[in-house]
Amino acid sequence: MAVIGLALLCLFVVLQRRSATPLLPARMRVVAVPNVLMALLGAVWLGLFYFLPLYQQRALGYSPLEAGLTQLPLALVVTLSSWFTGKVSARRVLPAGLLVLAAGLAWLSRTPADGTFFADLLGPMLLIGAGLGVAFVRLTALASTGVPAADNGLAGGLVNATRQIGGAIGLSFLTLLPSSGAAFLACAALTVLISLVSALPTRKA
Repeated sequence: MAVIGLALLCLFVVLQRRSATPLLPARMRVVAVPNVLMALLGAVWLGLFYFLPLYQQRALGYSPLEAGLTQLPLALVVTLSSWFTGKVSARRVLPAGLLVLAAGLAWLSRTPADGTFFADLLGPMLLIGAGLGVAFVRLTALASTGVPAADNGLAGGLVNATRQIGGAIGLSFLTLLPSSGAAFLACAALTVLISLVSALPTRKA
């Protein structure tokens, strides 16, 4: 199936290059890097919210309702972090936010099978929420930087598509890992990579 999918993707690229009105014009190359980074972040994002409730329910014995309620602090910090990030334009905000996210994921990877919410989950969740809010806001902004006003809709659709595609592909690999801890650690490593690339002097962040 993977080979068939790759072949169809190559066929799509060939047809699009020959089209007079391609779905993705060549001028959209200006946002290629932010979209690749968003795809990688999508893998981290979907991996987190796939493995976290599984860990909570299977290892800690939470009910689905308890797992959802205990993730509310994470959601609240994502909201607050997103709001704050929208008011800041410093270039280093994105790499720093990604490192905070990586730290939270690495911490979460060490959570024991008999962990408790306040001792083992709340701290990592707060870091993860702060980092996710920064990362999504800044990468979404970068994914439309330098794009003509007429292409803003295309840029918005593209960055959302790359996040979803990256999440689906990334999760398919993360599920091959032996435990949720290993998956969280892999997400942390991937987030560090995103941070390093985002810190390169390519465009103003």
